Amino acid sequence: MKIFLHVCCAPDLTVSYRKLVEQGFEPVVFFYNPNIYPLQEYSKRFEEVKKLRDIWGFQLYVGDYEPDKFLERIKGKEHSPNRCYECMKLRLEKTKSEAKRMNFSIYSTTLLASPRKSHDDILEITDNLDMEENPSFKYVNFRSNNGVHMAAQICKTYNIYRQNYCGCSFSLEESKRYEEESKQKNYKSLVEILGEELTQKYFKYYKKDLLRIPQDIPAKFLEKVGLQFFKYLKPQIILIKKEIAQDFNIFTSSRYKIDNWKGKVILW
Repeated sequence: MKIFLHVCCAPDLTVSYRKLVEQGFEPVVFFYNPNIYPLQEYSKRFEEVKKLRDIWGFQLYVGDYEPDKFLERIKGKEHSPNRCYECMKLRLEKTKSEAKRMNFSIYSTTLLASPRKSHDDILEITDNLDMEENPSFKYVNFRSNNGVHMAAQICKTYNIYRQNYCGCSFSLEESKRYEEESKQKNYKSLVEILGEELTQKYFKYYKKDLLRIPQDIPAKFLEKVGLQFFKYLKPQIILIKKEIAQDFNIFTSSRYKIDNWKGKVILW
């Protein structure tokens, strides 16, 4: 059975598409996201959806890019929680309208896969929409049974871009503000442990793509501060000599987690 599936982004589409197919549905994908800012980001996210289309072979439709409609809808609510509600409502209204025009009996949305979105809000919106006429909304909890982790794994398999903010200019500002606050918090935590001078020396590696040991961080220094040091620097990848890694009971290249930091450790 075909289902008209609104897609907000490729990462959320991955698990949504897989789970719908497992349930016997044939998703027809509809990309409509007038909230995404800037245009380059909109284009990038759409290209990632097309990448999945080329892999999985689903039908893909795209709505007009209408940022003015989004801005008009959220006017006066730009910095309110209601902004997200109105944004979802706008996209779901359009999805239902297109589904009706194309004679679909059911529709759904990948917003249900996003850990940032409220299922209660989505159901309230769609319940009100479905009071009028068909098509009807199909609710699936795409986040259940490790759905978020599954999406991350599929993105890794197909090298899918994973954005770090919801989409609109306001969420981008909020994301940047949160990132700066997080950076300052980690800096202050390191100062308490190392002092100002050493923190300034090593904090230049904060969130660096590749951190090398011993080239960037001397082995003797790491012995003093321990592996907890990395949770403040949060590197993506740590490249460490085998003989040094063994001193910390690390014997294989793998992903490691220390508190709220996760990164890949590669032995050489």
